[in-house]
Amino acid sequence: MNVDEFLNHLPPGVRAFLDQGGWWVVSIVGGLLGLVLFFQILRFLWRKTFAGRRRPFLESDREFEVNLADCPLSAAPPQDRHLTVYHLPVRMRLVVVAPVGREDDLDATAVEKLLDQVIPGLGDITRWDHPRIRVWPAQFSNQGFTIALHRRLHKPDPEGKPSRWILVAGRAHIGRLPVMIGLALWAEKPNMIGQVNLEPHQWLDVLRLQRTEM
Repeated sequence: MNVDEFLNHLPPGVRAFLDQGGWWVVSIVGGLLGLVLFFQILRFLWRKTFAGRRRPFLESDREFEVNLADCPLSAAPPQDRHLTVYHLPVRMRLVVVAPVGREDDLDATAVEKLLDQVIPGLGDITRWDHPRIRVWPAQFSNQGFTIALHRRLHKPDPEGKPSRWILVAGRAHIGRLPVMIGLALWAEKPNMIGQVNLEPHQWLDVLRLQRTEM
């Protein structure tokens, strides 16, 4: 059936409406419906492509939870250099690293070398302190990573009270490669530092290696 035959089968009132400019109304309504359908398809594809990838990571939150009390403190005495946070001596008990965006997964065996590129000498401290190493899936934002880190790492001490635990988290650059890093550190004495969130340029200012006084 061609268009003319189709129009001839329409009621007279409908044909009169179309002849008097109704085609414009039909075109506009059809265009709006097409846009709605188009955006619904885009939304469906977005959720399948991106939200579907992040959802398992969020739903499996327990897989990444750590009771910090279960992370052993190295029995070895500090070597000739030690790590400090705001000049307070600390030992490393947990390291969390994650790629950014769509970057490939990081190699857990290369974490010490990676940390050395963030803070020269930090790899040696890591080898000496023997912290637990955890590699997380790719992260999409610095804020999201720091929130997840502080949510998943459980300190035995109550919030708002002095603690020897210090959590440091943030984004760092290995050359041009961005990476997320989280550190659970055991301080020399109780303090109120608690959580420290860093930007790439702040790592060398907050974390430093100092010589140990014998």
